[in-house]
Amino acid sequence: MKKAVLIFVLILAFSGCRDVIFDNPLDPNVSRLEVKIMKIMDTKLSGNGDLCFDGEKLWFASQDGTLYALDNESGQVLREIPVGGNTSGVTFFEGLLYASLAEGRILLVDPLSGEVVNERPLRDKLPLFITNDGNRLIIYDSRSQGIYYYNDDGSFEEILKIPGFQPSGIEYWNDRIVIVERGNLSIYLFKLDGQVDKVYSSPTNYPGGITRDSTGYFYLFSTDGKIYKLSLY
Repeated sequence: MKKAVLIFVLILAFSGCRDVIFDNPLDPNVSRLEVKIMKIMDTKLSGNGDLCFDGEKLWFASQDGTLYALDNESGQVLREIPVGGNTSGVTFFEGLLYASLAEGRILLVDPLSGEVVNERPLRDKLPLFITNDGNRLIIYDSRSQGIYYYNDDGSFEEILKIPGFQPSGIEYWNDRIVIVERGNLSIYLFKLDGQVDKVYSSPTNYPGGITRDSTGYFYLFSTDGKIYKLSLY
């Protein structure tokens, strides 16, 4: 009888562990929500790169050192701004395009003239992606695998660490850090305290950068050159 009870307890314990693993949002087998695809646009571009929205149009930061302005309804390339370097991220902040370079710099680019008006070194950080919350810049540092606030005085404030992730883009939205994870084809919504709020399935097998427009729709770049306009509601 004692042996039977012990086996039953072990079965319950094992089942409980499976539930915990399955409920862990970082598990690639976790149940994920489906996004609503509003539109798919072909940009004629390809490769890794980041996206941002400037209030009127999208900007794509290509790894070849070029910023491309894109129509957010058609994906058509409207303009090109060569900035040089290995551009890995872009965000629109305080009227300027902030382009992060993987070698450890951020270029401030005037979107009207196309001129680089300033540059910010990042000490020991390697900014793979960049976004902002309306008040401060936010970067993903590939060296420490962490996401940080980047302050005006050049200091950093850690938001969260995501070791083991293979991010392809980040965005700030509604006190959440949106992270595209290319390893398991997911879109994570992290709260600022590090807790996972929601997990969505990527609509493409080749996810890249992500951004959001002023009406609440998201735009996900696919490395095969397509942009997916999405609703995460």
